[in-house]
Amino acid sequence: MKSSLLVRRIGAVLVVFLATACSPTTPTQTRGGARIDRVDREFEIADGITRIAIDNPWGEINVRGRDEREVGIHAVIQHLPPAFPDVKFESHRDGDTLRIDVVVAGGEKADALPRPARADLAVYVPNDLALALSTTDARISAKRRGNTIEAKTTSGEIQASSYGRLKLATDSGQIRAVAIGKRWQGTSELSTDSGRVVLLVPTFGDVALSAETGGKLSTNFGLSIHPLADGRHEAHARYGAGSSALQVRSRSGEIVLEQLVLLGDDTSLPEDDD
Repeated sequence: MKSSLLVRRIGAVLVVFLATACSPTTPTQTRGGARIDRVDREFEIADGITRIAIDNPWGEINVRGRDEREVGIHAVIQHLPPAFPDVKFESHRDGDTLRIDVVVAGGEKADALPRPARADLAVYVPNDLALALSTTDARISAKRRGNTIEAKTTSGEIQASSYGRLKLATDSGQIRAVAIGKRWQGTSELSTDSGRVVLLVPTFGDVALSAETGGKLSTNFGLSIHPLADGRHEAHARYGAGSSALQVRSRSGEIVLEQLVLLGDDTSLPEDDD
């Protein structure tokens, strides 16, 4: 009888140990009344997937490269009082796109105040895949990518640099972007309503540049700025073959155009100083 009791106790200990070892969530912490979890998730990239779309209306998206053919997410999740709702990740395939959505239990909306939760993500994605990223008022950061970056926020800042096409949009947030490549497929578009845009232009490439805003437009290189009859300002230029379109638009925000100068092996980009 003692032997069978000992076996049951050892079995119970093993079950607890295995459950802990396989858990992707670290022990919950508390801070300022919030419950804080650190969660790791992996999503397989099936054959034919060329684009990763992530919608996180609850916090930041910070993209890093990786070699493995998986999407890895490390999330810091704050479950806020009084509801302390669960936060989960939902994924599905949509043609050539793997979509990952951050969902707060109970159907609460991210623009409702006070918010029931916050989730800040570090996302690890192979560099050759295109990205489509969206948040509300938090930052999106994706740098040194090899393919298209699409990013959209309401008031959050967007930081992006890529050899591929850029499609970046925000209402009132700031955009800091670097078009690294000499040429790309499709039109690169940066747009805001009132947000500021700082764009580094690859004048060494085959680029057709067009910028227009109702706010201030400035440049640090030889580019003429023209006032329009309605009080807006515009600038146009063609470099090389002009085969890659680069368009910047803002209703009232400031646009700052700077010349991109790459150093050595292209490893040093200006946004590293931010």
